[in-house]
Amino acid sequence: MKKFILLSFVLISFISCSSDSSSDGGDTTDPGQTLDPIIGTWNLSKENGFNVNSCSAQSRYVFTNDGKFTFTQYSTINNECTLDSQNSYNGEWTNNDDGTYYIKRHGFTSGTDAPISFANDNQDMIIGKFTWAKQ
Repeated sequence: MKKFILLSFVLISFISCSSDSSSDGGDTTDPGQTLDPIIGTWNLSKENGFNVNSCSAQSRYVFTNDGKFTFTQYSTINNECTLDSQNSYNGEWTNNDDGTYYIKRHGFTSGTDAPISFANDNQDMIIGKFTWAKQ
């Protein structure tokens, strides 16, 4: 489980988005401006097309329209669902406008470009073998 979330992080490290004027992840003050589909809260829902367990489903990304993100990972340890603070982190993102996002984790000198796609009217975010559901 830790490997797949770490892999997801590596892939997400490549994600980016355009900056918007609102920092809460909600709508912008300009009604004519379109929000990037990555903005919002995303919970892990599938790995390789199969539903994840209820503990892993608590793992989430929160992307805000000020170009920042937070990743929180939950893992089953000793049969208990536990916040995995060692694999949780913050960072910055930018949309490259070519189907990839630049993701940089805080504390690292560089980030990565990752292919991220959206499905189901932008309600599913697909990063590699992982599907994240918008909340």
